[in-house]
Amino acid sequence: MLYSIEESIRKFAHVIAVVVGMDVEVVGADLKRIAGTGRYAEGDGKSIEDEGEVYRHALKTGRPVCIDNPKNDPICFNCKNREGCEEKLTLCSPILRDGKAIGIIGIICFTEQDKRTILKNRNNYGAFLSMMADLIAAKAEDYHHITETTQTLDVLRQVMDVHAGGMFVFGADGSVTYANAHARKELGIEDPGDTVSVQLIPTGNTVGDAEEYELHFGEQHLVIMGQMVDLKKDDPRFSRVMLFETQTDFTRKVSSLTSSAGGEGLDAILGMSPAIRRLKEQVMAITTSSSTVLISGKSGTGKELFARAIHHEGDRREQPFVAINCGAIPDTLLESELFGYTSGAFTGANPGGRIGKFELAHKGVLFLDEISSMPLYLQVKLLRVLQERKVERLGANKPIDVDIRVVAATNDDLPELIAKNMFRSDLYYRLNVIPLEIPPLCERIEDIDLLADHFLVKYSRRFSKRFKKIEGSTMARLRSYAWPGNVREFENIIEFMVNMMPADGVINDALLPSRILQNHDSCAALPTENAVLPLKEVEKRVITEAVARYGNDTKGKRTAATALGIGVATLYRKIREYGIE
Repeated sequence: MLYSIEESIRKFAHVIAVVVGMDVEVVGADLKRIAGTGRYAEGDGKSIEDEGEVYRHALKTGRPVCIDNPKNDPICFNCKNREGCEEKLTLCSPILRDGKAIGIIGIICFTEQDKRTILKNRNNYGAFLSMMADLIAAKAEDYHHITETTQTLDVLRQVMDVHAGGMFVFGADGSVTYANAHARKELGIEDPGDTVSVQLIPTGNTVGDAEEYELHFGEQHLVIMGQMVDLKKDDPRFSRVMLFETQTDFTRKVSSLTSSAGGEGLDAILGMSPAIRRLKEQVMAITTSSSTVLISGKSGTGKELFARAIHHEGDRREQPFVAINCGAIPDTLLESELFGYTSGAFTGANPGGRIGKFELAHKGVLFLDEISSMPLYLQVKLLRVLQERKVERLGANKPIDVDIRVVAATNDDLPELIAKNMFRSDLYYRLNVIPLEIPPLCERIEDIDLLADHFLVKYSRRFSKRFKKIEGSTMARLRSYAWPGNVREFENIIEFMVNMMPADGVINDALLPSRILQNHDSCAALPTENAVLPLKEVEKRVITEAVARYGNDTKGKRTAATALGIGVATLYRKIREYGIE
């Protein structure tokens, strides 16, 4: 500990030597000389272990020692340098820290005159030496505290630098006394020692506990969200601290709590039918685009799955995927959900305000399901956002830039709604840049088996049931049913049958709902008198029905060919031609 103030100890030794007019030395607890005067001036760092019996005794007892006859004193009997010792008197005092000796300060006399001087005023010299030992100990203690404080401040500075958000510490005069690494990065300050002078102007908007500020630094202007906290300290350098995030980072953090940044890709969409393969190819073709997509399809066809696939396969996959069902939220609330609002924007509003879905989806994808349910007055605002890429929170008059890709979905016929003045044509054309039409399950019978396998495994595991097989006749009925509820209805039926499945693990016709057993609405039914279809479509449906009825294996196809009155080779050719498998 004393070695850390080695330079100060040398000065102490010199002052003591001048005052007493004799040689002085200071040694550490390891009996190495730290400082010395006179004949000891050149011995810094030298070990005196072989000749330090007096100092060793003082270190051990923690008390001052005065030896006026070194050669004959019992303390010196073990000294290796006893015979050659020239010292006439040694007066030493331990340097104590918390009652433990950490060093020794000593006065050495080499003449009888110096010895008489010390002995004549032994108590005064002893008191003076003890006082100087205390001063050295205090100096070492102060240095230790300063070092500890410095190290603590360094650690705290590192902690503040790795803090994910920005941090400013302000003095009482409003100047910035400290800016952490994140704050310096946002402002483009490379050297931590550079002077930082920022101006913060509160906008009056709040979101939760965070207040919105405009930050001005030189030519830079940022919008930040943060909290200003007063520091109740007397030091005017540390008056307030601001913890903040840029508006973009703050929005991304809130978005991560309310949306999914992962999503599911094309692998989550089960199907190998030509229609599904074509749709997957279209999704892969638009992965790097930011153009708006309009997904249309009947209820239960999997429109949101395709929306998530567009997000997951695209270059925005690491950014938020925010979904909102426009038909599930009352018109009076939909506007605030989409655009957000400031504190006090309307009666009943959250006092802290709210970030809208457009802001939450910044840099990512916003999925607007059931877009046809959006009221006309909101359609106008949506069109403006799509054109200008800016939104305004309710109650605010400042536009906020948003970089989003909008994917909308509907199960209604939008052109028909446009004709009835229930949907704006300009919004339709803005949304329908990339149209994707999801086919109903009735038109992708080839995928029934794949879907059945997937859902049977899924619900067997969920309900801890042992599934063995599903009867061929049961699968044939599943293939021939029209599925007006599409994949959603199909999944629900499989879930029902697994729940009802007997202990032997076999699913048969008895577990099918009555509507499927009666099959009033067959996907492969022949056209009625009022519906005229091309012969190829009729042939495709008849072959599909035959294969579904008799089975997709070799035996089933032979039976189907016999029933249709065609050869097996012809049946296989037709199956390939129509993409039935």
